[in-house]
Amino acid sequence: MSLRWKLAKLLYGKTAEQTLAKRFKIFVLVAVGLIAISKLLYLSGAVPIPNFELIIPTMVVIGSLSLYCGNSKSWNRLVRYFGIIALFSVYLADLAFWGPNPIYAFTWSGFIIVWLISMKNKLSTFDRFKKLLYKTTLTAAVGILLFDIWTAFGCWLGWGEKSIAGLIAIYLAQIPFTLYHLASLVFVPPLLGLGKLMMKVRVPVSVAVNVGSGVRTKEK
Repeated sequence: MSLRWKLAKLLYGKTAEQTLAKRFKIFVLVAVGLIAISKLLYLSGAVPIPNFELIIPTMVVIGSLSLYCGNSKSWNRLVRYFGIIALFSVYLADLAFWGPNPIYAFTWSGFIIVWLISMKNKLSTFDRFKKLLYKTTLTAAVGILLFDIWTAFGCWLGWGEKSIAGLIAIYLAQIPFTLYHLASLVFVPPLLGLGKLMMKVRVPVSVAVNVGSGVRTKEK
């Protein structure tokens, strides 16, 4: 069994609809893997820039797109609840590395907020790349800002001085980390490009023919 045959079986179905469903399933699985790898690399110290991560860009791209995964109820649930399922890997990594921490209530709920916001886009992968890139990048930027505002508020509640001055100090200290976090937007174009690439499938198109018309042939 050749590698080419295996790839064809993995990427193609009997119909264009089945092929799209297969490829979107692969795209979702790749996204789950990227989120887990991003978290593990960050925890291991392999990423030198603080808050430079794939989690929010990946969640926004998957959440913003309307992904068709066939008639499978389990796969449709996976796409619908992708944010929660993907965050489970983040949850396990955090617990294993740091142990229980009150700030998790803000980080995990912050990720879910980003996921819910991105789901409101309901973009089609058949839309133009520029349109998709603009909306997903904007959503990711807004998501990062909201996430950092929310988690910084959690830090203030847990460890900051309980005063307006203390809250302002927390937010001022957060600014450079938010700028680093916004650098994660560089991951949006390649993630979106991968999604667009995987949906390139030949779809049969019906041709309208007037009633009573026929095909003219030239007799010799």
